[in-house]
Amino acid sequence: MSMNPSDYDLDELRKMAEERDGNPAGDNGSGDDLGLGSMRGESSSSSSPDSFRAGLYRELLPLEAGGDAEKPYLEALPEDNNGERLIFEWLEFLLLHAGHQGTREALSYYESVGWITETCESQLKDYMLGLDEQAASDPTDLDVDDHLLSLVYIAKLASMN
Repeated sequence: MSMNPSDYDLDELRKMAEERDGNPAGDNGSGDDLGLGSMRGESSSSSSPDSFRAGLYRELLPLEAGGDAEKPYLEALPEDNNGERLIFEWLEFLLLHAGHQGTREALSYYESVGWITETCESQLKDYMLGLDEQAASDPTDLDVDDHLLSLVYIAKLASMN
């Protein structure tokens, strides 16, 4: 299922994840807060999409609990090494799932819905120039889980500022 993130608010994405998972606070069993073990090729006791989605949902809960999350969520990119590592990890994920054009479109959508600023969008597209074009896959549509994971990356980057 393809979705346009501009059609959804943060609360709506959480609700979608909860409805698709059936257990928003469920444990993914991997001990990995993001449930990324299966993406990184690590074995986990549960690598189902529902477990992955539950991990993403749990990662987004602090945004809501903090009560101070206002759009845009990411106003500036962190400038330290950890921030750059996370930026490249996120962009590589998007490139592998959506290709260069799909990644550029996703970043534009994230800016249009207020997840990132126009400046962040421009800087992220500049970062893409430093990534090997061969690493990109054939373009496919990003699904709700891909957008939820992007929102987790955005939240983590915002918390680094």
